[in-house]
Amino acid sequence: MLTDEEQPPRRQTKGERTATRIMDVAEELFATQGYDGTSLRQIAQGAEIKEPGLYNHFSGKPGLYEAVLHRALNPMAMALTQHLEQASGLRDYTDLPSIMTDLLLQHPQMAALFQQALQGDRNSVGNQLVTGWLEKLFGQGMHSMANMGSTEDQDRATQAINLVAMFNLTTGYFLSQRALDSLGGGQLQDPENIARQKRLLHKVVRAMLIS
Repeated sequence: MLTDEEQPPRRQTKGERTATRIMDVAEELFATQGYDGTSLRQIAQGAEIKEPGLYNHFSGKPGLYEAVLHRALNPMAMALTQHLEQASGLRDYTDLPSIMTDLLLQHPQMAALFQQALQGDRNSVGNQLVTGWLEKLFGQGMHSMANMGSTEDQDRATQAINLVAMFNLTTGYFLSQRALDSLGGGQLQDPENIARQKRLLHKVVRAMLIS
């Protein structure tokens, strides 16, 4: 008898496949045009369905946006919690940005959504939704850093700057394709470039935490 891990993945239903396609299109449009600049009509056209059909899967634009965020950020929040609970030394923390990089690779558009929320209109429904997720992730990170023996001499402001730096180093990579193009550096998602990014993250974060 097969264990749960050995069971073949369950095939999605037609409705689930349609919902996934809608979220894929919405994620791309939200990232490039922003929450307020994206209409349900555009999303429906991209997903090749009629606009009323969206309501068979999502309650409206806020519900769809929340679903897009949850799909990408809930695994990140869970991985962060699990990793920090199991961390036993400095190396465990320096490896964390690499773990976040792997998760962002699955939804690289999230980096653009983060920046929109942090720099855009605070009253935008979309920005408020993203900010809620970021506050949760930042809160986890600050709590962890405050409990680290290697940061006992750091004040809260220093810990906050370090955390923001880690965040920017990790997410900023996924916003830099044009820079790589101009420098002849290839594609962001090229495995060799990802490996280079992870090595850099490890060195920089280690230097920050032990300084």
